Amino acid sequence: MAGLWEKFFERYVSSHVGSIPLDYSPENVERSFRDLVEAGVDVVPAPQLRDFTSMYLEPLVEAGVLSRVHGAYAVSGDLDEVRRVAPSIPEFKLVAKLAKEQRVKWLRAPVTGALTLASRVYVGDPSKGIRSTALVKREMVVECLSQYVANIVRNAVEHGFNVVVIDEPMLSNIVGRRVLLYGYSEEEILEIYSRELKPARGLLRGTHVCGRVSERLASLLAESEELEFLNHEFHDTPQNLDLPWRSVLEEGDKFLSPGVFSSRRAEVESVEEIVSHAKRVIRIVGEERVNIFSGDCGLGGLRKIEEGYAISLGKLRNLVKALELINREVE
Repeated sequence: MAGLWEKFFERYVSSHVGSIPLDYSPENVERSFRDLVEAGVDVVPAPQLRDFTSMYLEPLVEAGVLSRVHGAYAVSGDLDEVRRVAPSIPEFKLVAKLAKEQRVKWLRAPVTGALTLASRVYVGDPSKGIRSTALVKREMVVECLSQYVANIVRNAVEHGFNVVVIDEPMLSNIVGRRVLLYGYSEEEILEIYSRELKPARGLLRGTHVCGRVSERLASLLAESEELEFLNHEFHDTPQNLDLPWRSVLEEGDKFLSPGVFSSRRAEVESVEEIVSHAKRVIRIVGEERVNIFSGDCGLGGLRKIEEGYAISLGKLRNLVKALELINREVE
């Protein structure tokens, strides 16, 4: 086995996208982090118990740039000031301390990207929907909001995170098979990633985009010089495996981080089911181009289920067991 991922790992490893079905409190952040470590997760994320957009937009409220409006945000100050806000994320500080105590080798910072953050900020009449959000302000997103995300990344790096993942679920809506929405160009998408991830150069950097992924989007992400891996869902969206991943990843010199269990289903997949899904991805994509196995997405959606937290840990424990079996086979 020889591939890009061998620069970082000696075997197949497990991770988690980030969100956890527990109510937010520092105590629950600590509890969930310790439970992830106890479950055997290799690349441990800062647990996201807060909404994955609001946790990064709240510092802009505190800075007077945004205000809260009906579950979203609206501009209340000078948008140019966004790039100057250097937030301190409390989860990063707490988790960094715990990681040292637990001797965690790989620490993952899940950071929501500029495009997805922009889709939650209204610059006009909210009744007009997403076309009234900052997403349509391309120059502001490319130059200002992406710099703000870079400031978040810098905060993570300063706390010792060595795997940085830009979460951009909005990107699968923007980049389709034939067109790019809201006037964005491919060059602008790559520029956003370049600016966001610049503070993490030299570390392991990836992006998580859930949902259906077009070949055009996969190829575009593979072009980025700031990314080492692409994290997508394959359990609940098996069509994603139909893309020509081998050629896409080889051309861009990237590896694939596949989701191999459901983030929506409120039941624990068996070890055998996870092994089957993981092996299928490895067989189709190539063992040298696949690593960092996770669920399809975060598990915050299971919060409404009474046993959601226990189910989440069960899924992750079985992922760890599945990879132990696969690693034994390839030794």
